[in-house]
Amino acid sequence: MRKIVLSLVILIMWVGTSFAGAPLPGENAPEFSLKSMDGKTFSLSEFKGKVVLIGMFHICVPCMNQAMEFNKVRSLFDDDQLVILGVNTNGDSKEAVAEYLGSFPEKVKFPYLIDPGKGMVKSYMQRDMPTVLIVDQKGVLTARASAVSAKQLIPYLKKMY
Repeated sequence: MRKIVLSLVILIMWVGTSFAGAPLPGENAPEFSLKSMDGKTFSLSEFKGKVVLIGMFHICVPCMNQAMEFNKVRSLFDDDQLVILGVNTNGDSKEAVAEYLGSFPEKVKFPYLIDPGKGMVKSYMQRDMPTVLIVDQKGVLTARASAVSAKQLIPYLKKMY
């Protein structure tokens, strides 16, 4: 019985430390500055005053599906209201990301950034593929989830205005 209890305590401690340091809703979103596929630099701080929807992606089908959900959201909000960013957080090459994006059923309607140094994974402690983040007008992380449909995102985002 002691071995079981000790094993459980060790597991709880390990799980707790593996999530330690991840920004949680209600905390300031960590700053980042990354280049898009077309070479333009985007920094989170430049979007203060706007809501920012971020997709942390790898090269995978669930991430492609999430990007298509973001396209649905994009069509309902002005660029002045909502900034949408996709970020390849796996450190994949620009060429690999371009090939991946070329396989999508439609072109993404938002900037797609690359993070060769995997800084976002470190700052945001990404665990799920994809990870969806919502940052409010003051730079506070308000939501963090794995795959989320446009039908779920739209009402949440509308409440932020």
